[in-house]
Amino acid sequence: MKRIVNHIVLLSLLAFVSCREDANRYEVEPLLDPYLQMFLQEGSKRGMNFDVKNDGLLMEFTDLDGLTIGLCTYQRPLLIQIDKDYWQETTQYEDQENLRQNVVFHELGHGLLNRSHDNRYLENYEWKTIMCGGDDVDGRDWSVNFNGYRKDYYLDELFNMRTPAPEWSKKATFDGEKGSLIKNLDMNRSYNGKDELGNSYLMRDYVYTITSANKQSNNIISILSELVTEDFYFEVVMKAYMTEDISTTGVCVLYDYDNNQKYNPQKRDRQHPINDGCNYIAVREQSIGDQFYMINTNCFLPVMEVLIRDVYKHDDYNKYAISRHDGELFFYINDQLIFRNDYQADVPCLSFGVILPAWGRVDITSVELYTLGSTLRSGKEAQAVGPREGDLIQPIKISSKKLKDYRK
Repeated sequence: MKRIVNHIVLLSLLAFVSCREDANRYEVEPLLDPYLQMFLQEGSKRGMNFDVKNDGLLMEFTDLDGLTIGLCTYQRPLLIQIDKDYWQETTQYEDQENLRQNVVFHELGHGLLNRSHDNRYLENYEWKTIMCGGDDVDGRDWSVNFNGYRKDYYLDELFNMRTPAPEWSKKATFDGEKGSLIKNLDMNRSYNGKDELGNSYLMRDYVYTITSANKQSNNIISILSELVTEDFYFEVVMKAYMTEDISTTGVCVLYDYDNNQKYNPQKRDRQHPINDGCNYIAVREQSIGDQFYMINTNCFLPVMEVLIRDVYKHDDYNKYAISRHDGELFFYINDQLIFRNDYQADVPCLSFGVILPAWGRVDITSVELYTLGSTLRSGKEAQAVGPREGDLIQPIKISSKKLKDYRK
């Protein structure tokens, strides 16, 4: 009996040691390790330290179901999984690192900080935290502008939920500072024509109408060509007719990406050498509330999405504006600040335009461009121009992927 009892005790000890070793297993995919180290460093800066090697941690790529891009499983050891297709899809886009940090930090926020999903808004309707996720809230996706000075706030908030709301989240109205008018669209000039995609252009009775021939996607349409290297204010008054669920409308700034040695996933042809880098704000009409997107065409996902009521007017004219101040873009609708952003705002601008909704049209009554700089047009009189075919840069298609929802 004694010998049997000793064997039982020995087997129990071996099982205990084996379970403990398994619970403390530490295996991290090499491509995910730099992001884990960044998380640990950011935590250490804020007085939070984690002994993941001794406590145990598994981080791996896998195929996650549906639109899920990250998953945290509470087990011993803790398991963090990142969707390998999403990781690959973000490759080479301007927001690649921001998106990858966001999803990894979000899942580690669950696992190491014991944080659950938090879908509260800031005052300007941006997400309060990168821990947003889970079930739909007002039909929005989980795009967070995890970039620039915003990243500092979101990291502070990740490790300390009591972090006060940042200054950039406050609501504001346009201060009226437009600067000096340098160019506007002459609404007296008659123009008829079509571009290579079949979109039609008609100037009549002080209204410039652009009608879409594309049922599948929205188009970015250039309407004023002007090289601007300093601060500016661009304004369009227009009414949009949107007929499809994917239809959006808004205003945009096209800029010189290649000359700034930035990545550009789309190519221009010999006839249209100007690059297609672009920042734009778009509105999509929905019964649950109108959604506004701020998108950089060289990014994989929208920089942000906000839901704002009582700003945009249905079936009526709206004033859209983009202003650049000190390396930051400010987006307005009807003089209400919708979003401010420092993402890719300091590159030279080549052209200014509108978003033509899929299978819809826009009626434009005013287009104006002002400079806030002191050297660009010093002493030069403003120029009124009619729409010219040479100014109409080849329309850029907006992929529906830009509005795609991802889960975390």
